[in-house]
Formats: sequence, C-alpha cells, structure tokens
Amino acid sequence: MAKINQLQIYMLYSLYLFTSTIGFLIGPIIKKSHYSSWVSIFIGAILGLILTYGSFLLAMRRPTQFFSSYGKKIMGRWIHYPLMVFMIFAILCIAAFILRELQDLVIQVYLPDTPQWAVSSLFGICIAYAVRSGIESIFRAAQGIFFFTIAGILFIPFIVSKEINYDMAIAFLNHMELAGITNGSFLIASLFGEMAFIVFVMPYIISNEKTMKSLTWATITSIFIILANLLPVILVFGPELPSNLTYPEFELLRFAKTSTFLENLDPLLIAIWLSSLFIKISLLIFAATAGLTHIFSLKDHKPFSFVITALVVGLSLTIVRTQTELNHLLEHGWIPFVLISETIPLFYLLVDWLRSLLVKRS
Repeated sequence: MAKINQLQIYMLYSLYLFTSTIGFLIGPIIKKSHYSSWVSIFIGAILGLILTYGSFLLAMRRPTQFFSSYGKKIMGRWIHYPLMVFMIFAILCIAAFILRELQDLVIQVYLPDTPQWAVSSLFGICIAYAVRSGIESIFRAAQGIFFFTIAGILFIPFIVSKEINYDMAIAFLNHMELAGITNGSFLIASLFGEMAFIVFVMPYIISNEKTMKSLTWATITSIFIILANLLPVILVFGPELPSNLTYPEFELLRFAKTSTFLENLDPLLIAIWLSSLFIKISLLIFAATAGLTHIFSLKDHKPFSFVITALVVGLSLTIVRTQTELNHLLEHGWIPFVLISETIPLFYLLVDWLRSLLVKRS
C-alpha cells in the first residue's frame, strides 16, 4: 500500500503551499495586513501546522487504515458519514476555487477571447488523467518540477532587486496592526491547514511516523519562498497598490522586464507555475476520491476519477460569475468554511481519545 516517501511529501507540500499563495493570495494578504503581512504569514503557518498535527495524531492511531473507513468506529455511522460528506465537499470546493482562479488568470492574460468552459474542460482532462494515474504519479510529478519551480519563483525577486525601495523596509517593524495581523493570520491558517487533509492518504505514505517532520520542513520552506516574493511586492509597489491588483506577482514580473531574454522567460515561468497548481488540484481531488472510495468500500479509486473531476470543473464554472465575486467570496465566508472542515479531524481525535480513556478505566 505505502508508495510515497518522505522526500516526496516534503517536495509536494512545499509546492502546494507557496504556489497558490504567491499566485492568488498576495493581494488579499497585503490588503488585510499591509506592512504586517509577514507576521500574519508566520502566525497563520503555525496555526495551520497545529491543525495538521491534530490530523497527524489521529492518523497515527491507525496508520494502516483509511480515515473514511475507521471514522465510523469513532463517531458512529450517523455522525461520521455527514462529516465525511462535508469534508469531501469542502475539499472539492477548494479545488474548484483554485481551478477558477487559474482559468481566470489564463483567460485574462493569454486567452482573452476563449470561452471559459473550453479552458476549464481542457484543464479538467489533464487533472482527471493525473488523478486516475494514482497518488504515486502525482507525487512523482511534483518531485520532477520541484527545483525548476523554486528556481523560477526565486528568480523574480532577484531581477527586481534594483527597483526595491529599501528605505521602506523599516515600516515592516514600526507599522504593526493587530486587526490586520489577525485577519491575515486566519487567511494563511486556512491555506496551511489544508495539510490536515493528508489524513485521507496517510496509509499510502512510507514511514508515515515521520510525516509531520516533512510537513514542518515544507512549511518552513514555503514561508521563506512566500516572504521572498511578498516583501519585494510591498517594497516596489507599496501596500496600497498590490491590495487592488488581482495578480501582484505577475505585475512585479512585468515591471521587471528589462530585456528580450526576460520577456521570453515569462511564459516559461508561468508554465512551470501552472504545472504546480495542476498538481495541487490533482492531490485535492485524489484525496476526495479516496475518501469516497473507502466510504463505499470499493477497492479502486478510478471509477470516481472522471466523475469527481467533472464535478470540480462544474463547480469552478458556477461557484461565481466574475473575479469580483470570487474576491467577495474569499473575504465573506470562505475562510470560516475551510477552517471548519480542517478542524473536523480534531473532533475525531478528541472523541477517540475519550473512548480509549473510558475503555482503560473500565
């Protein structure tokens, strides 16, 4: 059963955390926290790790069993199945949200006259085959592009170094906003807390007792890479302009174009980054598919692969109508919805611990 090693866990979850943050969340983070954004990232990452640690402890109580199968022994069928449906629905909504952001970016920047359904359908076909290929293929794909992605992402702040206003850096220390830090921290916690969904795939992992260590290093790596891109955005544009930009990182890349070489490099960097997002969406859909597979006591996830991916594509097309509505959803209700789904394994852990305690006393 176990196929995924700890190095692959580290590489995939590093990509998982920083790709969507840099691509889509820099603007919202700066809007909420301004110069305090870096504090929000640290606090949010710690909160996300706490949620993940709870899921890890739950999974390690039965490391060779699947959460969606043994959960009914902890909570009972009538509570377990509704909670599983909610968690799986949340995972699919997260995947659809990212897919919608991805297709909006591609349509706005590269394919302005292309129908949205055509772009999402093409993306869906690629993702469906990745999910059908299995979790080992998804992790190997992440391993294959890991170094290229990091090199490409870290290349951007390097080429804008001459444009940075270093005198502005003092504001990161003397402009602290408690409300902004709090709001930004919850946003980041909802992202880093998505690692808690690893509870669905824990039996696939080799030496899974070391998984938390790998996820912690992935978190540290992601914090470094996110800050390496977020801080230059603020130091070049200030905190106000990025708050009103849909894709601050891409504007920073365009701002840094100083030669034909960089202009030609732009599509290459975007292609590598898009591949990372495909891997992230594929992992989310696989986790949901694995959950459904074991709820229905099936032996193979493949029958669900295309159906679940099609559902995600449909959700991405209908979840909102415009980019403005997408931003509104992110700021109104999305974060609590995601955080609630990520805390469900903690309730299982608490009930399981109490049951074990009562059994020992009796």
